[in-house]
Amino acid sequence: MEMFYVRPRAPVMRYVRVDPYETHDNENIFFERYRFASRHVDMLEEMLSPLLLDGGFELWRISKRVQILIFLCYLASNGFQSLIADAFGVCQKTVSTVVTTVLNAMNYPDIVARFLKFLPDSPEWCADRASEFSRKCGLSNVVGAVNGCLIKIQQPSMFGWQYYSRKACTVINMISIVDARGRFLPINCEYPGSCHDPSIWRRSETCRIFESGQAVPGFLLIGDAGFANSVSIMTPYRRRAAQQDVRKAHFNEELTEGRVVVEQAFGALKRRFGILEYTARIEPPKVQQIILAACVILYNTAIEVGAQDGQPLSSIRLADVPHSPPGVDPRDFLTRHL
Repeated sequence: MEMFYVRPRAPVMRYVRVDPYETHDNENIFFERYRFASRHVDMLEEMLSPLLLDGGFELWRISKRVQILIFLCYLASNGFQSLIADAFGVCQKTVSTVVTTVLNAMNYPDIVARFLKFLPDSPEWCADRASEFSRKCGLSNVVGAVNGCLIKIQQPSMFGWQYYSRKACTVINMISIVDARGRFLPINCEYPGSCHDPSIWRRSETCRIFESGQAVPGFLLIGDAGFANSVSIMTPYRRRAAQQDVRKAHFNEELTEGRVVVEQAFGALKRRFGILEYTARIEPPKVQQIILAACVILYNTAIEVGAQDGQPLSSIRLADVPHSPPGVDPRDFLTRHL
């Protein structure tokens, strides 16, 4: 008689749902867990509600608010999905599905366009951004500060060597422009860590807009010495030149005062979302989506609603330097008129 092996049935896992609002009734603890207060989560729910579904049977349905909290907890902690599942009383597969669903909703084109406003061809927009920078430093023709930031990831299974950076680890190189209030404007996180900031900038659409003359004349960006001084970016003078000329040293001080906002924005972003501070355990395409959702939408939203402090500005303009004439290097012109 033939004997057949009968595979034992897997035990039925029963999950007990946990209501985060009952578990963390203290507002300070709630903010520490999710990086947003409960009233801010209500605003996010209202914004994302048309893009989320209460899927499943009535008994196992996960509300839109809990879906958003699962997503925020995942970004803030960078914890394993199984641990987050235990905290909310769901399975790991549910956490994975919810994170993907909310992530796609956050990257919806209309939502990205709402929080990603970079209009260098608009005179009104450029004047507003330059006015903010004039209350931050002695440069009055600046609309943004540009720099790069490295986001650690696990080495991808394919073309992993391309992601090795000068820091001897696998990363994604993110280039971003930040305004005087510390709000992220356009970001570019499509390149691996082996690419340097200037090369990524030269291939970007933003650089093409400035170099082709589509931007409003007279307004430009500021960056560190890693970029080349050009019609689109003002960079500091070399140390030897600044030591020999007091005006150039003064210009470097003012540029540093304005450029520090992008460094502080990167630091605040990583402190707010642990998945960007520590090694992300997901593939690069999904990391790029998370960077976009975390940077452009959640971080800028936090500044807008008061959940994140923006950069303080002076109540008075610190500078009112005219635009440089056509054909004149903006950096040299500003140096002479500071």
